[in-house]
Order: sequence, then structure tokens, then C-alpha cells
Amino acid sequence: MQRWLGWLISLILGLLIIGSPAWAMEQGTVEWATPTEVPEFQKATAPIKLSFPKDFGLHEDYQTEWWYYTGNLETETGRPFGYELTLFRRGLTPGLANQQGSAWRSNQVYFSHFTLSDIENQQFYPVERFNRGAAELAGAQANPYRIWLDDWSVEEEQPGTLQLHAQGPKAEINLQVSLTTPVLQGNNGFIVKGTEPGNASYYYSVVQQPTQGTVIIEGEPFTVSGSSWTDHEFATRPLSQGTQGWDWFSLQLEDSSALMLYGLRSIDGFDLPESSGTYINSDGKVQHLNGEDYQIQVLERWTSPKSRTQYPSKWAISVPKLDLEIQVAPMMNNQELLLSTKYWEGAVGISGTQSQQSIQGKGYVELTGYDRDLNF
Repeated sequence: MQRWLGWLISLILGLLIIGSPAWAMEQGTVEWATPTEVPEFQKATAPIKLSFPKDFGLHEDYQTEWWYYTGNLETETGRPFGYELTLFRRGLTPGLANQQGSAWRSNQVYFSHFTLSDIENQQFYPVERFNRGAAELAGAQANPYRIWLDDWSVEEEQPGTLQLHAQGPKAEINLQVSLTTPVLQGNNGFIVKGTEPGNASYYYSVVQQPTQGTVIIEGEPFTVSGSSWTDHEFATRPLSQGTQGWDWFSLQLEDSSALMLYGLRSIDGFDLPESSGTYINSDGKVQHLNGEDYQIQVLERWTSPKSRTQYPSKWAISVPKLDLEIQVAPMMNNQELLLSTKYWEGAVGISGTQSQQSIQGKGYVELTGYDRDLNF
């Protein structure tokens, strides 16, 4: 999944919370340290060997990183819900985070988004948090696996089972997610997104993860079960300057197969050739797709009554080499996040055919750049 970050907001917030700067002031005198070397963040320029559990964790050599959980849930009576819990990390400067010896000093800014979609009542609950990567306020680690910001967390409390927790003023989730085998996107986890060296990222997904637990809305608990999808990606400036945004699809079909597709858009409105995807069949076999292997046609559009931004709201997707023809539509239109960055991310339903047999499914779609406000 290709992810946006509010770079400017993260930078400003980071400068406010990082701590004292690396210079001393006394009676109006400023003493600047003379740098002997200017460090840089690493860039994704070629495939690397990803190994687990190590690469579940942190990659501070790269400027940008995110861990992304979405899922479709329902009660025993079929009442549907969708959720998103994402932790973003932004490095402000390269190098070690605690060079000055203070437990509060950090060059890492974390922020997190939590949303709950109550499909039956057409209610959407988005919440955002920020914090520094210091003093155990926010962070990520591989073994034991844990990502957190304040008391929002994803934690492997027992082997193979993750505990997810997040809450806002009106909604809360407490879920158990089974950890399945990671799927390497692109070329062994290396996925190109632009024409310049470094316009790429390292990216893997974990799909069709059985999920159960509790959703709480305004104090009322619901026992739920369903399936979750995880994305983890890290990079440094992965997109070309001319990229306007993207449409990202994580689709989980009822036969236990899964499909990831993303379409990159230029500022001129054209689809960029770096768009690609991955199909994982019910046996776990992975087949990578380039932009010529599939077609995505927008069938309907929806205009947000709050932001007046217009988003696609129904799609026809054709993947001829898989003999797959599906339509994807939001379970409800009101799934726009109006937080530090404006975008649409929500639960969707899937219907269509594969090999002329009826197929259904559920998933998530993310739409960025439609307000023309993104800054890469």
C-alpha cells in the first residue's frame, strides 16, 4: 500500500517537540558546531534481502516508514464494521536519535490514525495522535513485535497472535489478529514508484489474517470477527515530484485469495506507468502485475459535503490474465479523514466473477491527492 505522509506538519511538530537544538546560546552568543560530514538517509535503489521477524521492526536509516492495519469485521448477526490503525514514522535528521544523552530527545516523529466505520449507522469515527519517538512515548520493535503511540498499540503477546488496541472519544477496538506469512511486493519487496534513483520503497503485506475481538461504540460493545490486512513500507522520498496522488486497493476475496493494486496519478491527471499490483491465490502463490495487466475504470464519483472534494466511489476492475472481472464499491461514502491531511480511506465490498464463477469479497481502498493538497 502506498502511503501519504503530511511532511510539512510532521516537520513543524517535530521541531517543536524534539528538544534543545545542537547549539549553545550565552548572552547573545551563538556557537555553531562545525560538521565534518553531512549524513544522509538511505534510499531504496535496489532489492535487499528482507527477513522476518527482523524486518517487522524499525528502519531508521530510511526517512519514512509506516505500519498499516485495515480490516473488515462483522457481528454474528452480520452487522458490518471496518477499521484502520496506522502508525507513521518520519525521521527529521539522519543518524541515531539520542545523541545528546536525554531520554526525551529524538529526531523521530510518530503519528497515528485510527478510524472505525459503523456501516449500519453510516457513522465514521476518525482520530489522530502525534508524539516523539522517545521516552517510550512512541516506537516500533521487531522482537517481540510491538508498535505503539501512547496506549494505541499492535503487540505480539503470544507467538503468531497480535493484539490491537486503539480508542477515540466515541469508538474503540480490541482485536486479536493472527499473523500469517508476509507477501513481498514488487521485486522481492522492492517496488519502483518513479523515474529517479530512489523513487522506490521496500514493501511487504500480510493478508487474509483471521481477526476477532470487540468493537465499542459510545460505550456499547460488539463481538466481531473477520479478516485484516497489514502493510509495512519504508523509503526515502519514494515518489517523483510530478506525482499527484494514488488509488490503492487491498481486496480480500471469499476464496481466500487477495489482490493489491495501486494506481499513481500525475499532476496532469494521467496514470503513471509505475502503477502495479500483486495477486495472491488461495494457496499463497504470488503473481506480480504491472500496469498493463489490469484496467481500473471509475464508474461513479462522490463529493464530500464537508470538504467539497470529489472522489471516485465505484470501480470496475479487470485482470484478464486472472480471468477476473469485479466491481468495487464503498460500504458507505462517508469515510473521509479530515485530519492533518485530507484523504479517503474506507471499507469496500467486492462482487464479480473469476473464471466465469461468481465471487464476492471485502477490502479497503485509499484515495489521496484529490484535494490537490499533497506535498511530496
